[in-house]
Amino acid sequence: MSDNTKDNSAFSNRDEQIRWVTTPVSLDKLRITSGHEKAANQLVPIILNALKTAGKVIFAAGGESGTGKSEIAYLVGEILQKQSVSTVAWSFDNAYLTRPEEREEKRAQDYDNHVGLNEMNRSKIEEVISCFEQNKSVNVPIVVINADGSRPILEVTLDMQARKVLIFDGLYAALIGEIKTDTSKTTRIIAMNAKKFNLDAQKERGKEAVNEHRLKVLERECHAVRSLWPYVTHKITEDWKVSAYTHN
Repeated sequence: MSDNTKDNSAFSNRDEQIRWVTTPVSLDKLRITSGHEKAANQLVPIILNALKTAGKVIFAAGGESGTGKSEIAYLVGEILQKQSVSTVAWSFDNAYLTRPEEREEKRAQDYDNHVGLNEMNRSKIEEVISCFEQNKSVNVPIVVINADGSRPILEVTLDMQARKVLIFDGLYAALIGEIKTDTSKTTRIIAMNAKKFNLDAQKERGKEAVNEHRLKVLERECHAVRSLWPYVTHKITEDWKVSAYTHN
């Protein structure tokens, strides 16, 4: 993956190193800080420990918009690969039932009924999980984020053969906690960032225009994300510490 240089002047008052990464297929831009690295370095031993007994692990990084879930998922995969643990990854940004253009039209018409967990393609998520458990390849959509704002969709094949860890990221990644398969033979580690959505991070990454419509969508997305806490196994705190999540 290639590193992109970007003006960091908006963050010059922060005592942290920042690097930008552009993912090779979707072209999504990740803003990686020492905090993300701190969390990822704590999550990897948890995954490795689970592999000792489970053989296969599904790791999901969820959380509200702009809280670093994509960055953490990327780093976990990077660290595991360096330790010769074979991984495969798919973002929940690609797991919606509708294309980006159609989805935005529906959201604008009715925020309450067209923003939330009902937007997710659960059957495709279940198929990806099942194929991972059975070492079978699976075709999945990937939304490409172009510089001109267009978002074409590619179909790619995820090679599951001999993969040890399946990595998900996305707003609703914790949804895997309620998706069952006929061959459930994996340990699921679901990490959620406790931070509230970060508007500055939204603007800095420049993925979507931050306007009144987007703010209404964010409000409803955050409500849906918070409904998934019952499925979380590990919590990431404001200062990037990872701990087992206790359900009260």
